[in-house]
Amino acid sequence: MKAEVFINKENILESRFARRIYLYMRRADRITFTFVTAALVLVILLFTFLTVLFIQDTLNRGKIFPGITIGGHPVGGMTREQAVQAVSKNIGEPLKRPLTVYYGEKEEVLNPEKIELNINPNAMVEYAYWTGQSRFFIERMFRRFFKKPLKIDIPTLVSFNEKKLEDVVIKFAKEFNYPPTNASIDVSSGSPIIKESREGLEVQVKKSVQKIAKALAKPERRVSLVVKILKPSIYTGDIGKIIIIKLHEFTLYLYDRENLISSYIVGIGMPEYPTPTGKFHITYKEKNPTWLPTSEWAKDKRGIPVPPGPDNPLGGYWMDLGGGIGIHATPYEKTLGMAASHGCIRMAPWAAEELFYKVKVGTPVFILP
Repeated sequence: MKAEVFINKENILESRFARRIYLYMRRADRITFTFVTAALVLVILLFTFLTVLFIQDTLNRGKIFPGITIGGHPVGGMTREQAVQAVSKNIGEPLKRPLTVYYGEKEEVLNPEKIELNINPNAMVEYAYWTGQSRFFIERMFRRFFKKPLKIDIPTLVSFNEKKLEDVVIKFAKEFNYPPTNASIDVSSGSPIIKESREGLEVQVKKSVQKIAKALAKPERRVSLVVKILKPSIYTGDIGKIIIIKLHEFTLYLYDRENLISSYIVGIGMPEYPTPTGKFHITYKEKNPTWLPTSEWAKDKRGIPVPPGPDNPLGGYWMDLGGGIGIHATPYEKTLGMAASHGCIRMAPWAAEELFYKVKVGTPVFILP
């Protein structure tokens, strides 16, 4: 009986391949042999190196990548559990403290509980962990080996009730807001006392809410409100010349702010046509005015203009106060110091000229009893 022989084809192929390599190496020169040997060694070293990197990356897979911070606090190299504890202590606790809202010297305190402030360390840590873990594995391996941290800061994540924060800021605004104050002139003492102007303040609620919302995630617990400065219509510096007329003294006083610079004897309205008292201002000025009678007392001349000249009762200078009343020169100087006019304030021609060029339209005029 013939013996059966079983031949393994794969062994035959491997043997033939090994034999060919062996024969090739024997026939190859020394340089080729050296090159091939070096290449094999390099491949083995590279494989070993990559294996070490892979093992290193695998061993650190449960930790946050080196260099990553949360809100400026380092968490690289920590496990997620360690990082949560660190974030809760270093970030969570400081952010739970009251926040001071201020502008200038005025302050108000904002309690985080009032706006339902919530800090989520777990979400921040997960964000930090996957920021490193999502990198391409070759990048991770090489960064770990060559000690190249990522240097990425994860922002502090907080949540709060926006409506309640807005309500709190509106409440604060009522305490901070105040209107502008115009400069004013007090003549109750008989001479002018200027009361200073003051700018007003208005809290910009929406912009302040946005600014506070950003500050809630930062350890600094002081934040200034966003405000709008309200300007007065009359500043202290706008006040210059002031005229005060004291009827019982028959005298017009001219002040430069609070300083008396001139005084003049004047004629005032007769009892039947008294000069009105109160606060006025010069509405317009006119040199060599034409008089157009319109008052009841001049009804016989009404509608007939009187041109400049010696017959014009307004003289050469007119400073209108409104309502048909004005300060003017008079050709009847003998009436100065008397109640002889039909309501206007009469001045000597030289005095009216001097006053005319010292004041301007808008100059305040106070007529006192």
